[in-house]
Amino acid sequence: MSKIRQILFVPPAPLVWADHLGTYKQFGVEVETTLTLSSDQIGQGLAEGEWDIGLGAFDNVIAWNAERSAGLKIVAQLDRTIVMRFCCIPAYASLRDAAANVIAVDSATNGFVLVLYRALMRAGIDWKKCRFEPLGGVRQRFEAMKAGKAAAAILVPPFDDMARAAGFKVLWKGEDIAADYPGIAVAARTDWIDENAETLSRYLAALLAANAWAGQPANAAAARAALTAARYSEPAADRLVREIVLGLRPSRAGWDEVVALRRECGLLPDPAPDAGRIIDTNLLERAQTRV
Repeated sequence: MSKIRQILFVPPAPLVWADHLGTYKQFGVEVETTLTLSSDQIGQGLAEGEWDIGLGAFDNVIAWNAERSAGLKIVAQLDRTIVMRFCCIPAYASLRDAAANVIAVDSATNGFVLVLYRALMRAGIDWKKCRFEPLGGVRQRFEAMKAGKAAAAILVPPFDDMARAAGFKVLWKGEDIAADYPGIAVAARTDWIDENAETLSRYLAALLAANAWAGQPANAAAARAALTAARYSEPAADRLVREIVLGLRPSRAGWDEVVALRRECGLLPDPAPDAGRIIDTNLLERAQTRV
């Protein structure tokens, strides 16, 4: 059985369903999963070959290629969008209040922070004058807020719901700032893809099969239950079942949104990244023939 080493923040819905159904084994793949502490750990680990597959934002891939010469391609998109909530302590009445103090981030140069930069610019705030503290991934940011070590941060499911339950407030929602922001991407190095095409095709087939199962109306309740067992809230589980990306095909509109975010805040690499070179759906199409 072929083995894949993957690293990620929080398991997206297709991975939860694949584990629940045992589709990795069905398609002859053994998957070893590492939960990351930060996007930097994913990017560096992929570049150095410590992991085969990394799950992150489209923008992470752009940054890892530009900053680490990682040679990554995006081979699939696991959900329609990334639900982001800018959460803060109850004492903050506005984004300007949050901007006057330290904001916890994963990275100050890539990922969700670019959506925060757009929100700040729309509020007339110069993000370059704000203070950002890299505290790691979403779990680490949430735990820092609970411990009183951070007052504001972007959180995603299930931690956004956990934050609200703990008394934190939401100042803005990601869909109001970047409506086309794409969901989590599956990324791998070009050389690894070339050498392990059969294994990657089987991995993608396992995810496609799990998604197809969850997309059947008769399985909706079981699909939601699998997500809530993985600590997703019921509203988040409902949304993920409703918004399944059945073909796992990366969104070009999502790519364009990320490039626009980088251009707006002056962080677009030169030369600009080319979607045609980074998004590769050949193995996804091959995987679809297995399902």
